[in-house]
Amino acid sequence: MDNFWEIEGWERSDAHLVKLKEMPFQRAFPTFSWKKGLYVLRGPRQVGKTSWLKSLLFEHSKTHAKDCYYLSCENVRDHLDLAQILSDVQKKKWIFLDEITFVSEWARAVKHAWDSGKLHGLVLTGSNAHDLRRGGERMPGRISKANELTLLPMGLDEFTQMREQAGWIENSPLETLKKYFKIGGFPLAVAESGKEGLPPTEAWNTYRNWLIGDFTKLGKQESYLREVLLQLCKTMGTPLSLQKLATRTQIASHHTVLSYLQTLEDCYALRTLYALDSNTGALRFKKEKKFYFTDPLLYWMALDWGAEIQPHEYEPALAEMVAHEFLARNYNRFGYYQSNKGEVDFYLKDRWAIEVKWSAVVTNLSEAYKNIQVPRKWVWNQTNFLNRDNLKE
Repeated sequence: MDNFWEIEGWERSDAHLVKLKEMPFQRAFPTFSWKKGLYVLRGPRQVGKTSWLKSLLFEHSKTHAKDCYYLSCENVRDHLDLAQILSDVQKKKWIFLDEITFVSEWARAVKHAWDSGKLHGLVLTGSNAHDLRRGGERMPGRISKANELTLLPMGLDEFTQMREQAGWIENSPLETLKKYFKIGGFPLAVAESGKEGLPPTEAWNTYRNWLIGDFTKLGKQESYLREVLLQLCKTMGTPLSLQKLATRTQIASHHTVLSYLQTLEDCYALRTLYALDSNTGALRFKKEKKFYFTDPLLYWMALDWGAEIQPHEYEPALAEMVAHEFLARNYNRFGYYQSNKGEVDFYLKDRWAIEVKWSAVVTNLSEAYKNIQVPRKWVWNQTNFLNRDNLKE
């Protein structure tokens, strides 16, 4: 057992903490209470979950090095191995388990260990949303809402703050927004792009390799993944059936395409937007769907991987994608609206309707948008993008 945290000065040679310290900005991590309990931090790869966990480890080990335990779960074979490890270290006050979703049936071991009543604090991180959700369902009542934490790529506001913290200040909000479209919010990509906002190609490659690894572990084909990602780039924001998406690839089967989309969602790489019934507010699951990446980095990574030339007009699609991600982080049951009079980009019944128009002057609003009855309407364009005034009650 490599208890590296018991060695004085270990943090000065730890790859994650060294890289964190060398970053040109210091992102705020989720607040941790240090109260007895079971904690879970969810989020995609490459957002800093391991750095967060090791920061907690460092904080506790400064005074109680022998009273904590850290383990990266990548090489833990199964829940039986994990159960034995937890039994061996159950007297430690704080146990930190990184990337728990690598372990098959991990929830069985964690539930058994926690129910024994011998653990004080257990902190888990994971990158698979479905697996974490399923694991949580097997442990009802054991993880409080306050102990369910999330770490996602930076949104536009945080991106702006981090660039300002680094001394990379743009001449206008629009210039910052355009840089965000090109870089995205993954911390390593933001750092790599630097003041000039250069393409973060190393971050693209790193994320792509992680994605390939996750998919191949599930028995999925790299070539199919590349095709699906590329078609998502080309159709982003367009209502699309699974059958139509399948015909644009060599996969043919819409069932197979669905499995790739679901895995992308589980990896926090993709979100699905459903049509919304204007009469009932119900999501119309059988209607055509819209698919959006969760961060601009994924868009550029997919284009680069597919050896595609940058589209001449990419900003409208990215504006809609960034707007969708902002709304998805703040609202649960919204969708898009479609009728014979046109379409509304984002719609929440009895609350609001939002159109995204990537221009300085708004034109060509659909009759559907003009006629839809909601208390608040908003058109986000280049001059007021993501403006929250009157959006929330």
